[in-house]
Amino acid sequence: MTSFNVLQNNLEELSLFKMNEILPNVIDKSVKGNNSLLDSLIELTSAEIAFRDERARKINITVSHFPYIKTIKDFDFSFQPTINKEQILDFMSLRFIDEKTNIIFIGSSGVGKTHLATAIGIEAASKRISTYFINFAVLMEKFKQGQKKTELRRLLSII
Repeated sequence: MTSFNVLQNNLEELSLFKMNEILPNVIDKSVKGNNSLLDSLIELTSAEIAFRDERARKINITVSHFPYIKTIKDFDFSFQPTINKEQILDFMSLRFIDEKTNIIFIGSSGVGKTHLATAIGIEAASKRISTYFINFAVLMEKFKQGQKKTELRRLLSII
């Protein structure tokens, strides 16, 4: 077994899948003199970190139960000129989380409340902040069911 095969096996054993995937290209660059050993190691580890961050972001978004994937870039502020764009963009900074402040969107149907809540939630989930999306009516129904079954304390701990 060659040293290259041993290295590939080691990377696989350590679950360093992205490093294993790009290893041949990194070695080629190094052999051609385009990358020093240190630069090659930085490239390998940076790719693995980026891969893991993206995978964690996708998992966080999936387990958050968003009704759909919408970002703030998808929101048409001209459609709802009464919405304060600067305030929404401030919410997107997630500063309200550090300040332990709640956000509640109130308005008639079709004005973009769910879209904005989803966009903010996806931003939080992307930053590895535990996020869970639930419609208010569904939440109230769960409370009613939990109260009937005397499981309200357990239900609150889950939500």
